[in-house]
Amino acid sequence: MQPAAEYRQVCELCAQLESALRARDWPAVNRADLAIRQYLQAQAGRGGLAPEIEEVQRSLKALHDCAMHACAEECERLRRLLLNHLEYAEGRSAYMQVDAYLGE
Repeated sequence: MQPAAEYRQVCELCAQLESALRARDWPAVNRADLAIRQYLQAQAGRGGLAPEIEEVQRSLKALHDCAMHACAEECERLRRLLLNHLEYAEGRSAYMQVDAYLGE
């Protein structure tokens, strides 16, 4: 791949991931992650990259690290939300049992 084309491709991957993160659009983050994977697999074993490509790849890696952290935080938020729903469901169940016991 020509250095200019590869530079544009990596910049586009950065923009795609950054936009998805900003919007907290998790399916779009997943698509960007898959595109990054495909790019990296295609580039595996290549050496002698132009310095500007190496620099933009480092930026992409840093952004990707932020994305993985954001995904972990979202998973934790959802885990807490689901646990909260379960706790409330147990409360409703207890009220139903008390009501049934009292004959209401």
